[in-house]
Amino acid sequence: MRFALLAFLLSPSTAQLCDQPFSPARPGWEWQYRVSGSQNFTYTLRKTQIGPTSYTQVREGPTGREELRFRCAPEGIYPIDFGSPSGNRLEAGGQPVSYNLEVIRATGVAIPDYDAWTVGNSWRLVLEVQGSGQQGPLRFNISGTLETTYKVVAQETVVTPAGRFLAYKLQTQFTTRLRASAGPLSFPFQFESQGTSWYAENVGLVKSVQKTREGESVTELVALKR
Repeated sequence: MRFALLAFLLSPSTAQLCDQPFSPARPGWEWQYRVSGSQNFTYTLRKTQIGPTSYTQVREGPTGREELRFRCAPEGIYPIDFGSPSGNRLEAGGQPVSYNLEVIRATGVAIPDYDAWTVGNSWRLVLEVQGSGQQGPLRFNISGTLETTYKVVAQETVVTPAGRFLAYKLQTQFTTRLRASAGPLSFPFQFESQGTSWYAENVGLVKSVQKTREGESVTELVALKR
């Protein structure tokens, strides 16, 4: 009965595909998050231009404003760009690398439909990307894939500054496989990171822990203004 009723309530004829229980898309809602660990700052998220099959996520924080577009389908929600083109940087060989990438194809979802949220279930998102980068005076073209695998490992109570939530705990594996080319030169970039995220129904992300080569970063929900 629970699944039949929910399928009816979330059908395209009665509700927008973008308003998923674990990633609500509601006009006027604002999420405030606190990041601690290797960096410490706060930021806010809002969803605007909400339509039947897409919306724009607006993030505002210390580095400014960034807009990221999402596509909504019966199987779930996935990103279709990387937001603002500036500010993408990483370290390679001890030197900073700046880059701009665009999504040319997305396979899978980041937020699946409601029935996929069960302990033991998993899903995957693969983004095929292309763009350009620069390290010092060297300019180069970039192509490759960004792959994220999600697995629901538990349902548990998690405490954040915004309160206590019954949430699904996800383990995530993020794999980057890129190739940079400049004239006759071509070289690969490949690295992995792991994370844990907690999602609460009718709220969305309430906490995440990301582990990279730079250290551990913890994101917590501070407030949700409805």
